[in-house]
Order: sequence, then structure tokens, then C-alpha cells
Amino acid sequence: MSKTDFYLAAWSDRPASGIYRYRLTPEGRPALGSFQPLPKAGYLAWSPDRRFLYSTCSLSAESDSVAAFAVDAEGDLRFLNSVRSGGRSCCHLTVSPDGQFVYAANYFSATFAEFKLNADGSIAGRTRLIRHEGSGPNLKRQEMPHPHFTGFTPDGRFVAVIDLGIDAVKCYPYTPGSGIDPEGAVTSAVRPAGSGPRHLAFAPDGRIAYLINELGNTLFSCAYADGRFETIAGIDLLPRGVECATKASAVRMSPDGNWLVATNRGFDSLVLVRLDGRGGMEISDLVFSGGSSPRDVNFLPGGRWFAAAHEFTDNVRFFDFDPERGRLTPNGYELTGLPRPICVHI
Repeated sequence: MSKTDFYLAAWSDRPASGIYRYRLTPEGRPALGSFQPLPKAGYLAWSPDRRFLYSTCSLSAESDSVAAFAVDAEGDLRFLNSVRSGGRSCCHLTVSPDGQFVYAANYFSATFAEFKLNADGSIAGRTRLIRHEGSGPNLKRQEMPHPHFTGFTPDGRFVAVIDLGIDAVKCYPYTPGSGIDPEGAVTSAVRPAGSGPRHLAFAPDGRIAYLINELGNTLFSCAYADGRFETIAGIDLLPRGVECATKASAVRMSPDGNWLVATNRGFDSLVLVRLDGRGGMEISDLVFSGGSSPRDVNFLPGGRWFAAAHEFTDNVRFFDFDPERGRLTPNGYELTGLPRPICVHI
């Protein structure tokens, strides 16, 4: 697999739904390498050794699923198997640092699932299904728990599950070989209530995390230690005077840890944030994303380019990233006709 490869997942029940592999040319143009069909392909996650790729998907009406793929030397995918996630709207997943387990969030079922992995990368089966309890003050969006993110803390000791519905980050202790301890969860409340936390990204040193709040359209920096998050600072992601219906979505860290990008959906835009390494944040640039609802974004291999995937206009727009001036500039490259692209994975 080339170091300039990246993947896009297109979430649809159309034949063109699946996982697309692209390779960047020296000038930053994306060139299609391969395509793996998969109904409603969603969020993607690597195994630690990059030999296997896992995707959320929908293979039946009763429950969403998690699918496993082997990755060959060119980066092409070979389907291994799939297992039902135990819930609806399986929207995020992560692989344990030891490559033994996968964890996936079921947004509309208030649950997240644990899956044991075989040595060949296939999924042995679902081993746990954990249900959250509670609600939040936003009656339309927080009527019940809504797990929206699963990710390992940098120390590898916890699975962090972000729940938009109950304004919380719950960290479950993890033991290699046996998985999580459901009874030992450490809960960090996100305030103010109604913020609706969605995703987070850790700084390279693992001591600071950046939490994006979908309902509050805000970004918080948080000190992290021993499964607990404490807010350091927060910024609004919208310019003053914005009155349209909008919600925050993705947050991605630059390879050097000095920048991150957060997205607004509705006021369709990318917010480039300068980080001081201590939790301080300053907005350096805000640009329109070039489509409707930038569901996911990412810095591309090499760190000089950036991609924004739009779920409602079926396009991906590309930008030049200038870390010296703190700017994102549309470079004219665009992918069109992808059926609801919702994940940019490198």
C-alpha cells in the first residue's frame, strides 16, 4: 500500500455504496485505485498492524453490522466476514491496540458492542452489548442515550464512548485478552447540559483531548488522565450572526498536532484552529466546505492537503493546507457522484 493512499466510505443502499481507495498524485490530485462494494459503508478503522480494515455497514433490516476486510500489498480489500452490531445506526468503531477486539457505537439503540477478533482478522463474534441510560435537556435529540464515538485513550487503558444523548464521555477499563469492564466505567459529564458531545481527537502527547459538541456547535479542550476529562477551554465554531439550522460534526488533528479542523453542517464550513499545546485554541481560518453537510474531513497523507466529504451533495472537495499561514484553500480538485460519502480515512 502506498503512503499516499486514503479511503472514502459511501453510505448508501445503491450499488455504488462501499469503500473507495484513492492515491494522491504528486500535485495532490486523487486517483481511484479500487472499490469494494458494501451496503451503507460507514466509519472505518484499521487494525494496529494495518493488515485489516473494519467498517460499519448495514446488511439486514434487523440490525446494522461490522465487516472485516484483509488488506493486500496494494491496499485493495478482501471481504472476510461480518457480524451484527446488535443495534441500529452503527456509526463509529475502533480496534484495540493489541488487535484483539473491535468496539462499535449503535446510535439509535443506546448501545455499544464489543467483538472478539480472530488471528486472521475476521470477527469471531459479538461478546458484549452495553446499554447506556439517561437523557438530556434537548427533547428532540437527547430523548435517550445516543453513543456516537468509540476510541481508545492514548495510554490504551480505556475505551472512551462519547454519548450525545446524555452529555457524557464514559471510559471503560480495558484488559488485553479479556476486553472491557462494564462495571468500572468512569463518567465525565459534559457541561453545559445540552451540548451533545460527538467526537474527540487527542493531542500527540495524549494529555489533552479536543471534544466537538454537535448540538452546542462548540469545541472544548480537555485535560485527560486516568479515564477522566476536565474542560480547559471552549470556543464557538460559528461566526456571530449565523441563524441557520446547523450542527457540528467532525474534528481532526493535523499530523504535527499543532492544528485541528472542525466542521459545521448547515452553515457548511471548515474551521481551522491553532493549538498552543496547553489547551489554548485560536480560530485561524474559516472557509466554506464546497458542499452540503461536511459529515467527515481529514488531513491527507503528507499533510499538505485536506479533504471534506459531503453527505447530501455526494461530493468530496479538496484543499491545500498551509501550516505556516494557517490557511485552507480550495485547490480545484473534487470527487463527484459518490453516494453519500461520510468517512475520510487514512
